[in-house]
Amino acid sequence: MSEIIEEPEQPEAAKAGVAWKFVALAYTLAWIPWIVCIKLHASEMMLNLGVAGPSLAALILLRRSRSAVPRIAAGRVLLFLLLVAGCSVILSLYYAWRTGPTLHLQWDPWSLIPSIAPAWIVSSALSRDLGIRELGVSLVRFNRWSLVGFFIFPRIIFVGDALARSLHQPLTMQSSNGSAANDTAKALVFFLYSIFFTAALEEPGWRGCLLPILQQRWSSLQSTLFVWFAWALWHLPLDLSRPQGFSIAQYLESRIVFLIPISIILTWLYNRGCRSIQACATFHASMDTFPFVFPYWMPSFALLFVIAGMATVRDRMWRRRLS
Repeated sequence: MSEIIEEPEQPEAAKAGVAWKFVALAYTLAWIPWIVCIKLHASEMMLNLGVAGPSLAALILLRRSRSAVPRIAAGRVLLFLLLVAGCSVILSLYYAWRTGPTLHLQWDPWSLIPSIAPAWIVSSALSRDLGIRELGVSLVRFNRWSLVGFFIFPRIIFVGDALARSLHQPLTMQSSNGSAANDTAKALVFFLYSIFFTAALEEPGWRGCLLPILQQRWSSLQSTLFVWFAWALWHLPLDLSRPQGFSIAQYLESRIVFLIPISIILTWLYNRGCRSIQACATFHASMDTFPFVFPYWMPSFALLFVIAGMATVRDRMWRRRLS
């Protein structure tokens, strides 16, 4: 049996250096594809290649060349090919159903290209490298805190719906596809898209790599604020290239006001779930799905600050965590 060689504890300066390397690599692997796609007026689905920047940076930095695990390359190749096919279908349906008035099956062969990134990241759970494998396993292994993360946004929406009705306030309604079955199918496709093309491409990087490195040196709250700042600024090329562009008010609302409590909740889920990337991914996908498929009352999103405040106090996130 091969013996796994444990890495010695890194000094504080080395940990900080790895954090800055991750940020630089995540930005490089994201911004270059984004800028190229934007300048070439490529299809919007190609922007997903850049979204994978944080997770790809994590896979590069967490690789352990001296690790030794059984040879399972064939299993990973098979899983990778299945995921590419599945993600391609999800991506095709998402863009067809998002822009079309009716639900219809339409497969776009070009969707195979951006599907490579989530397939490679998820299949890393079968990697032969121990560091990469640990990251992938944390993404795919079921954790009960994933259910907590999944239901946070539906509860906020349903509480807001009840409050709006009692106060006789209008709800922001989403377009319907004619029947409950069609709306459910659309919600499922939107959630799967958010899991594979948003959460799985971002969370293994921001929460799976950068956050634990920072928490070895600073408190959870300090580490969260650093991740929030890097995460918010990372979106800049996409925010500037939107068809109508972000106004200053919209940018402050999306990237500063609401992203801070969201970052705190993600840190709380990660730590509560014993370093579970899956718990963060399900919350992230839920956040990106339910407001777009269910009617909601915008003031109810203030509950995010309540949840973040309770998590901060309950876990005393201002204290430094022990490794």
